[in-house]
Amino acid sequence: MIRTSFLTRPAYALALGLATVAGAGLIANPAMAEEKKDKKKKDEKQAKLAPSKAFTPVYIATRDTIDKAGKRPDVVAAKANVTTMESAYRAAQGRSAREAAKAAYDKSVSDLGNLLVAEKAVVADAFTKVQIEDDRLFAGQFALDLGNIALDKGLQRQGLDAMLASGKLPAANVPKYYYFVGGLAYDLKDYAGAATALQSAIANGYTDASAKTLLAEAQYNGGQRAEGLATLKALVQETKAAGQPVPAEWLDRGVQMSYSAKLAAESMEWATLRLDSYPGEFNWISAAQIVREKANYGSNDAIDVSRLLDRAGALKSNTQSAQREYIEYLQSAVGKAGVLFPGEVVKVVNQGLAVKALDATDPFVRDALAEAQRRVAPDKATLPGLEKDARAANATARTAMIAADTFLSYDMNEKAADLYAIALAKPGVDAAAANLRLGIALLAQGKSAEAQAAFAKVDGTRAPLAKLWAVLAAGKVVNGA
Repeated sequence: MIRTSFLTRPAYALALGLATVAGAGLIANPAMAEEKKDKKKKDEKQAKLAPSKAFTPVYIATRDTIDKAGKRPDVVAAKANVTTMESAYRAAQGRSAREAAKAAYDKSVSDLGNLLVAEKAVVADAFTKVQIEDDRLFAGQFALDLGNIALDKGLQRQGLDAMLASGKLPAANVPKYYYFVGGLAYDLKDYAGAATALQSAIANGYTDASAKTLLAEAQYNGGQRAEGLATLKALVQETKAAGQPVPAEWLDRGVQMSYSAKLAAESMEWATLRLDSYPGEFNWISAAQIVREKANYGSNDAIDVSRLLDRAGALKSNTQSAQREYIEYLQSAVGKAGVLFPGEVVKVVNQGLAVKALDATDPFVRDALAEAQRRVAPDKATLPGLEKDARAANATARTAMIAADTFLSYDMNEKAADLYAIALAKPGVDAAAANLRLGIALLAQGKSAEAQAAFAKVDGTRAPLAKLWAVLAAGKVVNGA
């Protein structure tokens, strides 16, 4: 059994679990079963399981058939071949090699099953002879045992379903059996059946997190994408509430699921959740790119995405992703009608060249730098006038924002923060933009709590970006940044 879905319990582990169930001695041979007596607690006495009179000869014959099948040399050899093929599949590298190895593995399982056609017929006949629920439990055990020998997931599931339906299983084992049914149903691509079984496992007290991750996969692959993401999110929240680290693969899968499903809000949320727990360069850039794309930012907002990556320390390498982000940064800072923020362009180009993320011979980089260097001095000369106009009693929100944005571009953060505060007091202000950049300016001054308060006020399309800045304000930077 091989399952390749990202979060699912490895099929070989499930097979081992089923083997343990089948060999656990939960069902006694009717010829040997004896009722256990507990002199201390009568309610702990295990009820004796016994087949009906009509089913007894079926039981004996079927049990004998299965036992002999498991010892047959051809079956033993075929099972060994399956093990060999499975190992080859797991070791295969490259798509074509894995596809070939998977085909060989599937054929080995099919060959094994073809050796046990007669035995499967015997088990199927046993189900037709069931008279009472004890009989159903025994028939289910037969199907499970033969399914383990044949590596037949359908037969294994049939056996477990029958054992659960009998109502004769010890209560402590019911959650585990539902979990196994869920795993088998998932392997068989019966996602609705898998979800139902896994929900039953959880409702009956199965506590291993794998039940919820597999439930999330079953719901998602069964078309219930929002439900699958909700299940996974709830597990993440439970884990955090318990003070335990959230496995990276859960968060990775949440990002993958939401992005593949083209769920914009959920994609941004999951990217932020992952970043909060694992703030590495890749996750910072990935989160920024998802938010920029899903929120459909223009250059006026996209520059704050680039500033975020710079402040987080995600632009200190020359990885392909970092290279793309430097170009994004320059495009936003340059603007469409000339260099918008010359001081910032010079800083970004020099930084990009230093880490070899930008190429000095690239015409766009070369021209942007030359134009920015030409404009820095005259641009800085306008700063006093911009500030004076912004602080005037009759200044508009737009006047104050232009001045604040210019000071921010030169990392003159204290003045920028003052001017954003002035803008926020004016009618007609874009409060979301002003609060976002106020938070940026405050954070640059080390005022994390005040920055967080400003980010919390950002709404609308900028809210997802403000949440990323809030992650940064909480100190989640790339290692060494």
